[in-house]
Amino acid sequence: MNITAKLAWNQIKRNRYRTIGAILAILLSTALTTAVFCFVTSANTMLVSFLGERYGEYGGAYQSLLLIPAVFFAGLIFVMSVTVISNVFQASANQRMNEFGILKCVGSTTKQIKETVIFESIWLSILGIPLGMVSGLGAAFFGVKVTGNFVAQMNELQQSIIMRPITMELSFSIKPWALIVSALFSFFTVLYAAYKPAKKAGNITALSCIRGLEDSNVAIVVHTKKWVKRCFGFEGILAERNMTRNKASFQPTIRALAIGILLLLCTGSLVLQAQQLKAYMDPGTDDVMMDYCSNRTYEVNEETGRTEEIISKPIYSQEAELVRQRLLEYGDIEITGVGGDNGTYHVNMEMQYLTPEMQQAMEQLTEDSVELKVDILVLDQTSYEKICEEAKVPIGSNILLNYYRYNDNGRLKHIVPFSEELTELVLQKADSDMTTVSVDAFLMENQVPTHVFALNESPIRLVLPEAELRFYDWYCNPEDELAYMQYAKSVGEEFFPTFTNDSYAKEGFTVRVSRVDTMIRVLNIAIVMVEIIVYGFVGVLLLIGLVSVISTLSTNVMIRAREFAILKSVGMPTEGLQKMLLSESVICTLKATVWGVPLGILIPYLINLVIRQAQPVLYQVPWGLLLTSIVGIFLIILAVTFGAVYKLRKQNLIESIRLKNY
Repeated sequence: MNITAKLAWNQIKRNRYRTIGAILAILLSTALTTAVFCFVTSANTMLVSFLGERYGEYGGAYQSLLLIPAVFFAGLIFVMSVTVISNVFQASANQRMNEFGILKCVGSTTKQIKETVIFESIWLSILGIPLGMVSGLGAAFFGVKVTGNFVAQMNELQQSIIMRPITMELSFSIKPWALIVSALFSFFTVLYAAYKPAKKAGNITALSCIRGLEDSNVAIVVHTKKWVKRCFGFEGILAERNMTRNKASFQPTIRALAIGILLLLCTGSLVLQAQQLKAYMDPGTDDVMMDYCSNRTYEVNEETGRTEEIISKPIYSQEAELVRQRLLEYGDIEITGVGGDNGTYHVNMEMQYLTPEMQQAMEQLTEDSVELKVDILVLDQTSYEKICEEAKVPIGSNILLNYYRYNDNGRLKHIVPFSEELTELVLQKADSDMTTVSVDAFLMENQVPTHVFALNESPIRLVLPEAELRFYDWYCNPEDELAYMQYAKSVGEEFFPTFTNDSYAKEGFTVRVSRVDTMIRVLNIAIVMVEIIVYGFVGVLLLIGLVSVISTLSTNVMIRAREFAILKSVGMPTEGLQKMLLSESVICTLKATVWGVPLGILIPYLINLVIRQAQPVLYQVPWGLLLTSIVGIFLIILAVTFGAVYKLRKQNLIESIRLKNY
């Protein structure tokens, strides 16, 4: 073992508290890296088992779903770990300036000083990385088990949606290459974090090291901010000047705290957006639904050049009513039926029939007419008779639903689209075939059955007495859901013979029996699962940052023992010293907030700009999390600082003043 390696090892043994802090930071960083790689390999094993070796037809998309989050998380780990571990080595180097000066005076070279710090990082890696990998494996095993339970629940719910068994199973899996990459990644992170402090320590002259200055030729001019003087007085001025002179020590700590605030705000904001999406998609009912849906293909009509929708197995409203009557034989239940066709027809609507709100929704078109999609709807006989009675028109009438809901840059707007002067519609197909239908009545949103709300793809929604449809849904709210679902499945087998065949989709249609809120339950499980993973990841990153805060602040206080003793000897009371440290805590918190809060708001806001184009989801600031994080950071800084000061109370003032080796 060469001399620089021995010096590094002696430093590790002599400075136990700093060593423990560094090892803890490396351990947490390695554990988090190992856990991420374990999740990736476990997810890869699940997808290979479910889709095949290359993930089947959509292999590239699935690989992106795995690799992009892994690279993103690895980048965050690297940034936070480098910030924290580098701060630990910087604090160590600052504390050993006098030692480096003596070594240079007796003949040590700049290279040897650098090697001493580098060897210290290697020794710490040898101690910390294996412990981190073991901890990461344990955390990953627990996390994969918890996540696997959520995946199993999603399998059960998704099976009721697509009516075929789901065999996706997430189990703990780790590959040797993942452990090797994790160890190398962690080791490279530690070396990179130690390199800058090592280079800085090696480049300082011997005289500067002995005098305890980073650069003896540079005078640091400090301009006190007026608000600091007004808020904290003379003690605040001392606090700010100390933070400015020791900028290299405080900056990494402030950076780590800012990253912590940023991560918390980003996570909280994205969770709030996910909750909004869930609320929007929530059907507000737990009815059981039997659903028929035909496959469809798209072809370009040679004569018109328009895209034409081809429905493989349409269902007729008369047949749908027969299915409803058969379902009613179950017992004392009510069945509501809603069917539709949302891709066959369009209408060239004259602008005079559009309300001003609708024209604005259509981006204020100035042409004489606009092409609008048409939803053809058919209700069950009982519901249809009720809305005819509501609209005060005879049975057999055509009723236009005169309301429209659309996403206006993140806001869900409800408007009345058409003037009541509209008396007929000319329905056109892609092949130019036209059908004129009369508009016998209008109904507003509060006059329409609840289940029709979900069918809101097109501006024009026309209820007809009967029609050929692409899909049809039968809704029921039975007392015994399982018994009714079994009965509904038997009815499905009766009317649609391939109902229980795993290849039924190839027959041109699908049939499902499930609860209406199944999809929202799947989404809720997915949100909870992602919350647990992300909050766990962010929590460990914050622990890494906390190690930096504790190590740096406590080391700074210990280094300044001589300064505190001099201030006391010239008359500063204990209360004044405490006020100065309180001022440092407040300034440190404010600086972290100034950097972390704007970025923590800006990043999820930019993400929301993309989301709101597709879904009515607005950005929200997580005010509770914001205030909690700021107060929490301030209390942590305060506790660490005053905890370190408490240890200095037993030291003699004269001995502290005489102490030069700091």
